[in-house]
Amino acid sequence: MNGKKTDQDPPLAPADMALACLARGDAEQAESLLRAHLRLNPADAQGWHAMACIARAGGNAAAAVALAGKAVELAGEPFFYITLGLALLEVGHVEQARAAASVAVLATPADPRAHDAMGQILEKAGRLPEAEQALKKALSLRPLEPERHMALAAFLARYGRVEEAISLSARALRLAGEDVAAHNLHAMLLERAGRMGEAEPYFRYVAQAMPDNPQALANHGAALFAIRDYEGAEQALRLSAALAPDVAETLTNLGLVLMAQGRLHSAGQALEAAYRQQPDDARLALNYGTVLMDLGHTQTARDLFTQAMQHATTLQDRARATLDLAGLCLSVGEFAQGWALFEARRDLLVPPHCVASMAQWDGRTTTGAVLLYAEQGLGDALQFLRYVGLAAQRARVSLLVPQSMHALVRCLLPQWGGRVQLYLPEQAGHAEACCSLLSLPQRLGVASPFAWQPDPACFAGPVPPCVGEGLRVGLCWSGNSGYQFDRRRSLAPALLGGLAAVKGVSFQALQPCSRLEDVPLPLSPLPAGDLLATARIIAGLDVVVSVDTMVVHLAGLLGKPTLLLNRYAGDWRWAAASVFPAGAGASPCALERSVWYPSVRIVRQPAPEGDVPSWHHPLATAARWLEQAVLCKEQGGCSHEL
Repeated sequence: MNGKKTDQDPPLAPADMALACLARGDAEQAESLLRAHLRLNPADAQGWHAMACIARAGGNAAAAVALAGKAVELAGEPFFYITLGLALLEVGHVEQARAAASVAVLATPADPRAHDAMGQILEKAGRLPEAEQALKKALSLRPLEPERHMALAAFLARYGRVEEAISLSARALRLAGEDVAAHNLHAMLLERAGRMGEAEPYFRYVAQAMPDNPQALANHGAALFAIRDYEGAEQALRLSAALAPDVAETLTNLGLVLMAQGRLHSAGQALEAAYRQQPDDARLALNYGTVLMDLGHTQTARDLFTQAMQHATTLQDRARATLDLAGLCLSVGEFAQGWALFEARRDLLVPPHCVASMAQWDGRTTTGAVLLYAEQGLGDALQFLRYVGLAAQRARVSLLVPQSMHALVRCLLPQWGGRVQLYLPEQAGHAEACCSLLSLPQRLGVASPFAWQPDPACFAGPVPPCVGEGLRVGLCWSGNSGYQFDRRRSLAPALLGGLAAVKGVSFQALQPCSRLEDVPLPLSPLPAGDLLATARIIAGLDVVVSVDTMVVHLAGLLGKPTLLLNRYAGDWRWAAASVFPAGAGASPCALERSVWYPSVRIVRQPAPEGDVPSWHHPLATAARWLEQAVLCKEQGGCSHEL
């Protein structure tokens, strides 16, 4: 038999015909057919049950209860009780629902639908172990049905057992083949586990299968954003927004994608539209405030951050809003308030395991030892080392920093008069309290930034020669590509070609680069090594030119003349103390001096004329700055004028 319908096959019963219509999405036709049938055949229990299924599909659970009850009165088929139980559950009658499902389970213990329904009802009743067992029983009865794996996976995910859920959804995928729902569930679970890169192909499959579904497109756009395919993400999110223009989450993700590309004005429009949809949503206010701060609308951004703090419904959202307000305060010189607000980051970051149970040091003088630890990137650790000496005047200090900093810190220990030692695992438990390096300004009561430069001689050591002659220039053009918004601060290597026209210069890379041929100027590669090795390379240079990375902090710590090529609306860490001329023939935009590092000058991208800020002015300024540095060196050295 080939399974095709023939003239000898019996005609479908009206109930089956109606349910087939419902499966095709034609509920209106299904209901019309059954109403006509039941007027003539009011004792057809199957017909009343089919009407109950149509009512449930249409969201009318109360009607479904009455219709399924009518079917049960006429003929107590076990699967009628399943429908009745689920309808009762939907109207909130959990115990009655459980009683109805129990009839089905007892009457047909081999029917997985009865156990699945019982699992849903027991979950609603809070009887989670029993609910799990019911869903596992349904799966054991039909191990080749992908929906059974999917039901149990969704249940486990709801209660935090995401990795188990992913294993089940993967099995469902192997059984389901091209089933869109299976792909979507697997993608959602991977997303929940923080594995968005793995989720993207599955979200892509769903979006391709449902090109007119705004949610499918939005999910794929969010996944593309996570893997930093900003152009693809923008396309998917714009398609989604065109289909459903009032979805705040889609508009927010679109705005963040545009921000990551540096397109602040377009990002502001999208984030404002999202905020207008739900003005009491703390996250939307926070996102909109962030782009406004970058665009220079400081007071409006401040108001939005304050609003987000007031409307936040979770500790994490309140901390994010407080931290953004801290950044705003620090960027405009309100340091005392900024440091106090900056403490909110402790609600977002997980401290090192060795300090998790330790008391927090309040900054007061103590005879005990205090463990100071680095909590974020290398740049922050370098920047806040200046406070260690002040802390050491009040307590003996043990310093916990990343392994790559150990050799560098050992060189600094003599600067602190024997009051500081490098933390090693075998010293666990010797300190009575702890404090993050980034909390020291607030704990020590030192509001204003101050310059600090250790004796460069402490970093003395062998220095690899810089290829070429003339002015020796260290160059860093990109940051960590794993940072979501790295594109805003980093340069495409092709843009560096203008620096090759500066005469009397040789360049040393200060970042790893596997393809130096992509950089359009002669460049010595960065040798392998830790932070001390890089410091010694910088010590042997004349000047450094870099985007906003750890390299600027390290060069500033060494007192090396450094030009920071800063993005438009740069980070608070690069607040300026004063302004210097940008060189002969320069535009009115002048160089700024860092409040943290006197040897660091800053040139910023000007406000964008279009949508994307240009690197043309900073790079042109860098070329003039290098020409001036060449002249200084030829004249016997005048780095203080750079």
